[in-house]
Amino acid sequence: MQSYHLSILILCLVFLFSRGNTSSPPNVVVRISNMTESMNTDAVRITKQAFAKFNGYSLKSRSALAKYIRYQFDQLHSPSWQCILGKDFALSITSDDEKRIILDVGKVAVLIFKGKC
Repeated sequence: MQSYHLSILILCLVFLFSRGNTSSPPNVVVRISNMTESMNTDAVRITKQAFAKFNGYSLKSRSALAKYIRYQFDQLHSPSWQCILGKDFALSITSDDEKRIILDVGKVAVLIFKGKC
């Protein structure tokens, strides 16, 4: 009987670990934006990709997340884009052409704006 239970346990563990990452992509909400609709769509898509690629927001991943989002936006919409993300920050910025978006990913805010820092 113990052998049977051990076999079932091993099968369950193999099944769980072989499924891979089945978590759903993060929910990304546009809080405020003055970008075009296509740029909003790009921002949401890129942010979802970044959070999936780096397994969400953490002290280890936050710099990589910001760099990834900024790089992708630079590639799509020509430089110079900036990305700031975090759980608690205040801001006062002036950006080129007033292009900026703030996204909420759970409790993390993502600010993407055009301009040089």
